[in-house]
Amino acid sequence: MAEAPESGETRIGPLRVVADEERIARYRRETGFPDTLEKIVPVAFPAVWMTAEEIETAIRDFLADADVVPVHESQSFHYFAPLRVGESYDLTVSMRREAEPPRLAVNGNLTTIGGEPRLHAETLLRIVPRPAGLGSAP
Repeated sequence: MAEAPESGETRIGPLRVVADEERIARYRRETGFPDTLEKIVPVAFPAVWMTAEEIETAIRDFLADADVVPVHESQSFHYFAPLRVGESYDLTVSMRREAEPPRLAVNGNLTTIGGEPRLHAETLLRIVPRPAGLGSAP
């Protein structure tokens, strides 16, 4: 569920996410991450969780008042501890709009079910005018 406090920031979650072994294996194949005997969660794998329907809907709602599209600008991951295959985590996301340059900062914080920090991820989406004839695709 998205919440918009007075600060202009939208918050989502916590969302329960799982470092699912099958989904990680598919991500590894699709991104060319090498196979290893050790089960490792690839560093950028949490980007998969950042595409959750609740987050994508909040991004669309956040930008609904303007004729713009979000374009991926950058992404960063700061780990406090490694993620473990098969473990469940809680993901809380906050979004805020920045004026210069025009963009949307999407910050995700991942904790264990017990509340121990595991990861801070940031995705920056540049906000650009919608090209003529693009329609309503985000």
